Amino acid sequence: MNVSARLASSGALRHLVRTNVPVTFGLLAVIAAIPVFTVSVAPLSDYVNHLARMQVIAVGEADPYLSAFYRIDWQIIPNLAMDLVVPALAKVMNIYLSGQIFMAAVLLLLASGPIAIRYAIDGKLNLFPLTAFLFLYNQIFLVGVINYIAGAGVAMWGLAAWITMRERPLWRRMLVSVGFVLVLFVCHLSALGLYGLAIGSYELWVWSTRRFRFDRKVIVAAAALILPVLPVIPLLISSATWSLASEYEWNAQGKLDGLLMIVRAYSDTLDIGIMCLLAIAFVWALRHRLVSFHPAGIVLVVLGSAAYMAMPAIMFGSYMADQRLPIAIFLMFIGFGRLRTNDLALKGGFIALVVAFSAIRAGDVAVHWHNLSRAYAEFRQATNMIERGSKILVAYSDDPQPSENDREAISHAACLAMIEKSALVSTAFTVKGKQIMSVRHAFADRVDTEDGTPPVVSQLIASTVPLTHEFGNYWDGWREKHDYVTLLYTEKGAPNPNSGMLSLVYDGLGFQLYRILR
Repeated sequence: MNVSARLASSGALRHLVRTNVPVTFGLLAVIAAIPVFTVSVAPLSDYVNHLARMQVIAVGEADPYLSAFYRIDWQIIPNLAMDLVVPALAKVMNIYLSGQIFMAAVLLLLASGPIAIRYAIDGKLNLFPLTAFLFLYNQIFLVGVINYIAGAGVAMWGLAAWITMRERPLWRRMLVSVGFVLVLFVCHLSALGLYGLAIGSYELWVWSTRRFRFDRKVIVAAAALILPVLPVIPLLISSATWSLASEYEWNAQGKLDGLLMIVRAYSDTLDIGIMCLLAIAFVWALRHRLVSFHPAGIVLVVLGSAAYMAMPAIMFGSYMADQRLPIAIFLMFIGFGRLRTNDLALKGGFIALVVAFSAIRAGDVAVHWHNLSRAYAEFRQATNMIERGSKILVAYSDDPQPSENDREAISHAACLAMIEKSALVSTAFTVKGKQIMSVRHAFADRVDTEDGTPPVVSQLIASTVPLTHEFGNYWDGWREKHDYVTLLYTEKGAPNPNSGMLSLVYDGLGFQLYRILR
């Protein structure tokens, strides 16, 4: 009898498979976390803006400048995951490390969700869901919508819990579901919708196995699905987020982009190359029947696709509401997949492939983050040259120079001044219903409270609107109301747009900091 036969007959192979999944998961988790801990501030579009709010929450009244500029209105809104965790961590460590730990935890939550789903279906671990690691660094994540990403991970665990407890007493299932619903509501409203879509898809598949007979089991399943959601309805209606219900817009143009965001990171050439190789490997595995998918996953993809096409691009005032859905559905679908082989060589090859491509993907992100971190380092140097408690107006260059990826990465970097120098920054997120931070009345005319687009510098130079103008822009009267202008998307050595109004303080990578001349 050969070695493989002995392993199989003794049950050692089964033990090896069971231990391979957690060991490989641990290795992939370390690889996925490398980009997060190689830079102090992840250059995600919105992340540093959210991190600045975490600083305001963490320091509270202890910082006289931030507490004079901003107010934290604790209330139940469906966008609080980061606000509850990071400031608590900041009590024992600095705000940058707190953000890193939260981001790494969110990535692991997202990667472990598909594993939990597969385990709930089979009652045992399987290697295939580890492919989720290949898609952790997607374009939706790079936008910086961390609360939604965290909610997507929780939704996958909620689906796994639902599948596991489906045959348990109704009251237990509903109690567990209520817990997930409340957590998801706190994370993000879209994540709660994702949870409902996933459970509804699974129950529809179960119903199809019974030839769609309408009986007591259908009523019980519907009750278990609907009743746990009822408590959040009054919470939503009574929250400030409800005031944004009329802000929605459907747009067909971004639907294809939403699908591409699943695989996009920074380098299109690298992303396309990896995905082509993965597609070839996947087709080969399907042809040799090495990979299969639970039929409930197919139902999820069908219903998820219909929901994606129907969803508006803007919902409750949140942009990219529809484009966030495909990556979550895709990762959930991975959880319904299974690698069907006991061949040690094939399993070893699969693990090697996933680890190699995950390392390449994470390495590409780490290199880009390292390059982008130079701009963030210069932003921090620039903020050291301003006075504590300064008021900063953010404006765009008339002729943006950096690439689109670089522009997105530094679009909110000026908010570092809130962390480093307790400054008022015009682009800090203070939209009612979206965040719990608002700007105090005395400074409300100096910041963007509508989540709009900053002015270009030519608008500032040409602005002659008096301070008493009631219906003007928040930058009207900027020379009297602000101390500095952060001009984004410039190139090194760009000329001063108006030396009579502005004095150059720092010329950085993709930005310039100017002192306003009175």
